[in-house]
Amino acid sequence: MKKLCQFHRLDEYGDALRIHGWKTRFIAMNAFDVPDPGSFAVLPEQIQWLDRQLAEATGRGQSGLLLFHYCPSDLKLGREQVIELVRKHDARLIDMGHTHYNELGNDGRTLYTATRSTGQIEEGPAGFPVTNSDNGIVSWRFLELGDLPAIVITSPGDERLLTKSDLTDRTAEGNLHVRAKIWGRAGIDRVQASLQQQDVPLRQVPGSGIWEGDLPTAAAPDGIYPLRVPAEDVNGKTAEDSICVLVGTAAVPPRKRFERDQDNALSAWAEHGLLGTQLGPNKNGKKW
Repeated sequence: MKKLCQFHRLDEYGDALRIHGWKTRFIAMNAFDVPDPGSFAVLPEQIQWLDRQLAEATGRGQSGLLLFHYCPSDLKLGREQVIELVRKHDARLIDMGHTHYNELGNDGRTLYTATRSTGQIEEGPAGFPVTNSDNGIVSWRFLELGDLPAIVITSPGDERLLTKSDLTDRTAEGNLHVRAKIWGRAGIDRVQASLQQQDVPLRQVPGSGIWEGDLPTAAAPDGIYPLRVPAEDVNGKTAEDSICVLVGTAAVPPRKRFERDQDNALSAWAEHGLLGTQLGPNKNGKKW
């Protein structure tokens, strides 16, 4: 799905979606407070509004998910203030559309996601991203148009997308709780989770496209393991998602944080549509 280049203001400065009981607060920010397409400016009034929204989210135990046009480090006006607020309030995710290619970044505290246009075919088939926050655990996968059934593991998180908050909240348990979302044209017949030669059937949450179950991990040594969740619909069509999960108390090597947000980008992750080619105009300067 084509990301909007500019979010229309729904109140004076932006919009925050807040529903009682939600674990995530979505905050949309205007990218052009100064009417210059090259400016990428955020004025003090909007920065103050953002501070209030993030503070309220923190007070309610919500994860902050920001919808921007750009990486904060690309701002020409308000750059330092926005970066400070993102760090101060431990914002979980910044979702963007500026780059015109798929990109994921992780600076150890905040995740950065960007998605190319469905119409840009320089970097693989047309499609759209699924970004999910499952009790604060962020998952991301690019899906090709018409490729159904489709599945996304929403919990646990892939080790590439773990941040300081995820690691702080970890507890050593004997079970790995697995959740996945599935879409299809026909009913889903079977779903299972597989890790370390263990296969466990997942059960559907009534009235939803979510399937979940527990995988025993007590016998697995601490480390990072591939987790697979294959699914099959009633017509025999299959789909699968896979991630790398952290089991036990194994430490994740600390991530080096670079000053420019785009320099914290992950390498290619083809299974999730991250090709690493970066053919859009914003990094390699390719002309269309």
